[in-house]
Amino acid sequence: MQCTYIRVPQASKTLDCILSRPSWLWGCEMGSNECGVVGGNEAIQTLLSDELISNDGTPAKSLLGMDILRLALERGTSAKHAVDICIHFLETYGQGGPCSIDDQDWTYENSFLFADSNEAYVLETAGSRHWAYEQIKKGQYRNISNGTEG
Repeated sequence: MQCTYIRVPQASKTLDCILSRPSWLWGCEMGSNECGVVGGNEAIQTLLSDELISNDGTPAKSLLGMDILRLALERGTSAKHAVDICIHFLETYGQGGPCSIDDQDWTYENSFLFADSNEAYVLETAGSRHWAYEQIKKGQYRNISNGTEG
């Protein structure tokens, strides 16, 4: 399946989704699927952001965070399953690429938020393939923004 910059294997089955996405790319900024999983992403910058740059000084083209989010929503049957799918794609392909149609040099890492009727998670990424996630317990609150949890 063709994502914004690279191809990944097509799943044998995908879930119906409602997605909000920029017109120029394949992925999405937020969405929900038929299993009641909702997800969104946010741009972040970390000390490992240099991993997103190729030897010629331009963003290395891999999966955008918005591609990873769409893949997780199209395949994830629960919030935790969506997190596991993100981790799989991060570890297998990495993240990166121009994140704007108007600025081909702009790239960033991503934070993701996934929830379903039973659980919620924040997944934060750094560099091309690094990640950490946190389960949000009942009664706790979290958000994602342009900064990482410190």
